[in-house]
Amino acid sequence: MNPQGIIQLHDEYRKRVLNMQASENFLSYRVRKALASDMASRYSMLFDKEVHGSFVHNAYGGTKYQEEIKEYAENKAREIFGFKFANVKPISGHIAAMTVLLSLTNKGDKIMAIPPELGGYDGYSQPYMPDMFDLNFVPLDMEDMRRIDVEKIRREKPKLIILGASYILFPYNLTEVLEVAEEIGARVVYDASHIMGLLPAGFQEDIEKCDAVYGSTHKSFPGPQGGIIFTNDESVDEKIEENLTWRTQDNYHTNRVAALAMALYEFSPVAKIYGKNVAENSRALARALEEGGLGIKHSPEYTNSHQVLVDENSLKDEFSLTPPQMSEVLEENGIIVDSVGRIGTAELTWKGYGPEDMREIAGIIIAALEGEDVKEEVLRMVDKWDGKTMGSRI
Repeated sequence: MNPQGIIQLHDEYRKRVLNMQASENFLSYRVRKALASDMASRYSMLFDKEVHGSFVHNAYGGTKYQEEIKEYAENKAREIFGFKFANVKPISGHIAAMTVLLSLTNKGDKIMAIPPELGGYDGYSQPYMPDMFDLNFVPLDMEDMRRIDVEKIRREKPKLIILGASYILFPYNLTEVLEVAEEIGARVVYDASHIMGLLPAGFQEDIEKCDAVYGSTHKSFPGPQGGIIFTNDESVDEKIEENLTWRTQDNYHTNRVAALAMALYEFSPVAKIYGKNVAENSRALARALEEGGLGIKHSPEYTNSHQVLVDENSLKDEFSLTPPQMSEVLEENGIIVDSVGRIGTAELTWKGYGPEDMREIAGIIIAALEGEDVKEEVLRMVDKWDGKTMGSRI
């Protein structure tokens, strides 16, 4: 089979499933069109300074509209998220993270982040980014997936504190963290990869006071795969721009920036209501799953985000399944979740599904875990979607 056939099979398959993967979202057809535009073939590398002895505006010609769409994306991002500076060049959330670390640390510095065993991103621990940049990683302590131990920060006196995680249900006690950071002379950054789309709805208080906020643009935010970096500090913005040139990356992908611009355009009118709807859907799903016999972590609050975390002990005791086995059972029936026990609501929320749909889907999930064939019920839920996203309904 040729590549076109494989791609077509994938597209047809994905049209017939419910995607509830916590790290994914749905691109509208307008966003996909931008991603597949002629800009996918083109370069743009802005300098507006002297390079190798000559003043250079852009290293490439024919970039008028690529520059215009980049400016639109950055302006719209600043408007939606409330920061003075936005950089849309990072080609991934990981590149954004590398750039922030490189911009705000020196070799030998101590950094603190949420460790993988508490749901943190593996990249912030040894042997990953800290080893790349010769940094010393010390894990943050955290209670109940939300309360950072500020006394440990005070004792360790790191140069950089990184908040944000791969498993994130609730906002952190960021105000306290910021106060201690000021006391010890540390910087605070926030990896908002998972909750980027929830920030305009107020997910995290005081986030604008962080030295930098960054992350992926394709998880709770319904944009193309890539990264973005925000700051209110001009000197930090300048350092980030410097490190995105021939250090953490070379040319940015202008078709991705065009797709991000379109996603921001669609997201802007519904930014606040989307985040509210995501949280309501997550709690409705969690409650219904628990009522159906599947334990959910952090009951009865469950979550304020797009993530619902399955209790592995309950899954094993009630259904004789591990999280990877749950993922396989659900996939066989047309429901896509990851293999670590997270169930996500971002994509279905963006497609317009509501709490009553979540309760119905929870019943289908429980039936599948009990061994029933629920493919027809899943297809019925798939067919409820009218093909429009929240953004395209405006």
